[in-house]
Amino acid sequence: MKEVSCRVLDVHFRELKKRGLPPDVWTRGVDIPLAHLQNKHERIDWADFAQLMTNLRRIWTPDEIEAQGASWIDSPFLRYARLLASALFTPKEFYRWLANGTKKGKKGGGSQMHDCTTTDFHDLGTNRLSLDVRIDDGYVHSPEFFLLVKGGFRVVPLMFGKSEAGITLVPIERGMRFDVTLPAGSERVSTLRRAYNWVTASREIASELDDAEIALQARYQEIERQKAKLEVQAKQLSTAHRVNELVQRHLDLDVSLDAIAKALIDVGGYATVTFALDVEIDGLSIVREASHGAGGVTCWDRELVGQDGRRNGTIRVCAYAHADPVEREELLAFIVPNIAMAIDNAISYLVLDDYRRGLEARVAERTAELREAKEARDRIFANVNHDLRSPLSLILLAVAEARRSGNVDPAAEKTLSAIEHGARRVLRMVDELLILAEGRENEVKLATTRCDLGRMAGAVAEAWTAAAGAASLTLSHDVATGTIVLADPNALERIMANLVSNALKFTPKGGTVHVAVRREDGRAVLEVQDDGAGIDDDLKKRLFGRFERGEGARKAAIGGSGLGLSLVKELAEAHGGAASVLDAPGGGALFRVELPLAEPAELAEPAESAEGATAANDANAPALRPEDYGAAGSALAEPRIYECMRGGARATILLAEDDPALRDHTAKLLATSYRVIAAPDGTSALALAKDHAPDLLITDIAMPGIDGIELTKRFRALPNNRMAPVLILTTFGGVEDKLAGFDAGAIDHIHKPFEPEELRARVRSQLAIRALALQLLETEKLAALGTLSAGLAHEIRNPANGIVNAVAPLRELLPAEVLEAGSMTAELLDVIEHCANQVGSLSRELLGFKRGVELKRAGVPLDALLRRVKTTMQHTLDGVSLREKLEYTGPIRCAEPLFAQVLTNLLENGAHAAGRGGWVEVRSGLEEQRVVLEVTDSGPGVPEDLRERIFEPFFTTKPAGSGTGLGLSTARDIALRHGGSLDVRRHGGGSVFRLEMPLES
Repeated sequence: MKEVSCRVLDVHFRELKKRGLPPDVWTRGVDIPLAHLQNKHERIDWADFAQLMTNLRRIWTPDEIEAQGASWIDSPFLRYARLLASALFTPKEFYRWLANGTKKGKKGGGSQMHDCTTTDFHDLGTNRLSLDVRIDDGYVHSPEFFLLVKGGFRVVPLMFGKSEAGITLVPIERGMRFDVTLPAGSERVSTLRRAYNWVTASREIASELDDAEIALQARYQEIERQKAKLEVQAKQLSTAHRVNELVQRHLDLDVSLDAIAKALIDVGGYATVTFALDVEIDGLSIVREASHGAGGVTCWDRELVGQDGRRNGTIRVCAYAHADPVEREELLAFIVPNIAMAIDNAISYLVLDDYRRGLEARVAERTAELREAKEARDRIFANVNHDLRSPLSLILLAVAEARRSGNVDPAAEKTLSAIEHGARRVLRMVDELLILAEGRENEVKLATTRCDLGRMAGAVAEAWTAAAGAASLTLSHDVATGTIVLADPNALERIMANLVSNALKFTPKGGTVHVAVRREDGRAVLEVQDDGAGIDDDLKKRLFGRFERGEGARKAAIGGSGLGLSLVKELAEAHGGAASVLDAPGGGALFRVELPLAEPAELAEPAESAEGATAANDANAPALRPEDYGAAGSALAEPRIYECMRGGARATILLAEDDPALRDHTAKLLATSYRVIAAPDGTSALALAKDHAPDLLITDIAMPGIDGIELTKRFRALPNNRMAPVLILTTFGGVEDKLAGFDAGAIDHIHKPFEPEELRARVRSQLAIRALALQLLETEKLAALGTLSAGLAHEIRNPANGIVNAVAPLRELLPAEVLEAGSMTAELLDVIEHCANQVGSLSRELLGFKRGVELKRAGVPLDALLRRVKTTMQHTLDGVSLREKLEYTGPIRCAEPLFAQVLTNLLENGAHAAGRGGWVEVRSGLEEQRVVLEVTDSGPGVPEDLRERIFEPFFTTKPAGSGTGLGLSTARDIALRHGGSLDVRRHGGGSVFRLEMPLES
C-alpha cells in the first residue's frame, strides 16, 4: 500500500498549469483529495497511480507524455543530486546508481519513488547499456509509466553536459527493457571529479544521498502508520460520543437498546449486536433479549455492570470477517462502560417508574397511616430540637469563658466571633423549628406581659440599621410609642426580626425599608415595607407556608430556610392576631401584623410601670442580632487573595462561597499549601477566573447572581481553565444536584460540614490528577514534535554536510594567493563553513526531541553537578549574583549530561531575566520523597497568561535571533523522561521555576 510518492506527480500538475487546464481533467476517476495528490510528502497506491497514468492518454499524446518524463531532471528535489552526479559520476555510473543504488540489498535511486518496481542494469560495452524495469507481481501493468521512464532515461546525459541518449524499448515479462546508446565521450570523468577523488570517494557521497532517500521513505511510512492510528482513534471517539449521547437522550430501556445497537452497527461498523438482560431489583424482574444486524465471524461477550456493581446482563458484539479483530476489540473495550451506564440508567428509570406506579396505587389506603406518621414525626422533631439546644448552649458558654480568660489575641477573637455567630444562627433556627413543632400541636407556650410594641419596634430597627447600611440600604422607622399589647416579648422580637431580615434580603441596593407601628380600629398594627420587586399573587397565597421559598429567592440563591414567615404567622395567631402581605404603595411588599391592644383595665396602670415592665422584658429578651440571620456578611463581600503561608504555592485555587466566615476559614485552611483567591459570589468568581487562570475551582451551589452550577459551566468554557478540576462544596446531597454538577463539568462533591483533612486530601488528589493529565498532554505534544523535527533535521543535515564536506576540497583547488588572510575569497569560505556548521548544530538540537532511547542514569551529587554547571556559565553569570540555599546536596539518579542541560537552561533564563546587577537564587530540599530544586530571580516574573506557553516548543519571549524557543521545552521533556516535573509558579512579585525529581536509592 502507498507504493508511489506524490513527488512524481508534480511534473504533470506543472504541465496542466502551464496549459491552463484544471487538475480534475487528469484526476477524474481517482477518489483521492486533490490536496493529498499535490502534497509532495504524501504517497498513494499503485492502482490509483496506474489510473492517473491511463488518464494521461486522454490529455496528451505518447510523445508529450515522454517529454513530461524528460522534465523530471528539472525537479527541485533533484538539484542536489544533479550537482553531485555531474561532479562524481559518468553517465553510465549514474544509470547504474538509478538501478542498483550504492548499498547491497537496497533499491536504486530510480525505484525510491515507486516501491513496487525494480530495475536491473546491464553493461553492454562502450557507450551502451540496458535497463530492465519490471512491475512487481500483483500490480497492474501501465504502458504510460514506461513512456515517462523512457523520457527520464533519455535526458540523463544532459546532466553531464552531453547530448540526449538513444533509447529503444523491448517488451519483457512484467515490464520493459530500455536499450540505451550514450553519446560519444560519455566514459570520461570531469576535471572536478579528478580533483575531488583524491580527497574523498564518490561512493561515500552517493551512499549518503541513498541514505537520505531511504530515511525519507521511512519517514513517509511512519507518517502513514500514525495517520492510520489516528483514523482508528477518531472512529473510536465518534462511536463513544454517539453512545454518550444515549445516556442523556433516552430513558426507555427498549429504545436505549435499539439506539445503542444502531450506533454500534452504523457508526462502529460491527455486524451484529445481541443483548441478554436478566436482573431483579426490589422484586421487579427485568428480562430483555434482543438481537440486531446479521453476519459476523469474530464475537466478544461483555458483562454489563451498573454503577453499584450490579450485574445487569451481557452484550455480544460480532465483527465482519474483513475487520481487524484487534482494532474491533479495542474499540469495544473503550465504549462498553458507556453502554453499561446507558443501560443501567434506563433500568433505574424503569424501576423508579414501577415504584411510582405502585405508590400511586397505594395512596388512598395509606392516607390515614401517613397522617399518623407525620404527627409522630413532628413530635420526634420537637424532641430532637430540644436536645440540640444543649450542645449549642455549651458552645456559647465555652466562647464566653474563653473571652473572660483575658488571653485572647485578635486572631483568636476573630475565630471566637465566627464560632459564636455560627452557633447563634443555628440556635435561632433550632428555636424557630421548636416553636413551629409546638404550633403543629397547638401548644405554643407564651409568657405574656405588657409590652410597648412601638418602643420594641424602634429598638429592633436601630439594631438593624448598621446591617442595612452594609447592604447599601436605608432602614427608617416611624413608631407610636405607648402602643401597649399583652404579648410574649421574645416572640414579638422574633416576629419583627424575621420581617426586617426578610425585607433586607429582597430589597435591591439603594432601596429603602420602613418599619411603622400605629393603632388602628382598636388593634396594634406593625408594618414592614420595602421597595423591592414585590410578590406575585400566586406566591402570596402560599407565602406563609412552612419551607416555602419563592422562585426568585431560589434563582438568586438568597439564603433562608423558608420558616421565617411561617413562624411570624403562627406567633401572631398564637397572640390572637394575624399576619398578611399586601402590595406596597409605589411598588414592593408590605407585611402587616395585627395584635389586640391591652384591655382598658390594664391600661389604667401608671405609664412608668408599663415602661418599667417593657424595660425588664427587653433585658430578659434573647436580643436577636442581625448576625443571627446572616445579615452582617455584606461588609465582607469583597474578593480577597490569600497568599500561601509557606511560600512557593503549589497551585492557585479559586474559592467561591457567599458565607463570609466560611469563606475566610476555608481560604485560610487551604492557604497553608496553596495560593487562594476567595470570591463572595459566582459573578466575581468568573471575573477572577478570567484574570488569574486558577488550577482548581471550589464553589458553593447556592450563591447570589450566578449559582455554582452555572459558574462551573462558564468556568469550563474559558480557554485557560479546561484542564482545571472543579469541586462543589455544598449542603445539597440529592442525586439530581450531583448529576447537575457533573453535567456542568464538576469532578467531585464535598458536603458541608466537612473535615479539613478531607478537603485537603481531595484538593491534593485532584491537583495531582490534573498535573498527570498535563504531563500526558505535554508528552503527546513532544512525541509528535519529535517525529516531525527528526524528519526535518534529516533534510537539514544532509545539505549542510554536503556544504561542509565541499569547503575543504574547494580550498585545495583554489590558488594560494586568493586564500590569503583577509582576502574576500577566504572570508566568504569562512562564512560558508560557519553557517553550515550552525545549520548542523540546529539539526542536532531538533533531533534531541526524538524519543525511545533508554536513559543511562547514575547517582550524581547535586552540589557537584551544580558546581560543574556554574564553571561552564561564568561568562553568562558575569554581573549577576548567584545565591545558593542547598538543604539537600545528596545524589540524584539521572542522565548527567541531560540534567546538566536542564540546570544550565534554568540558570541562563534566570540570569537573562535578572540582568546585570540582579540576582539568581537556587534552593534545594526534600518534599514527600522527591528532590525539589527551585530557581528564583530578581526579574519581573512570567506573566500568568504565558506560564504554560513558555514550555511550548519554539515559543520564546526573547528578541528575534536570541533563542530557538526549545530550551524550556527540552528541559521539561528531560524532567518528564526522568519521572519528574518542571513548572513555573508565582512567588512574591516574580516567578519561581520548580523542578521535582524522584528520590531513588
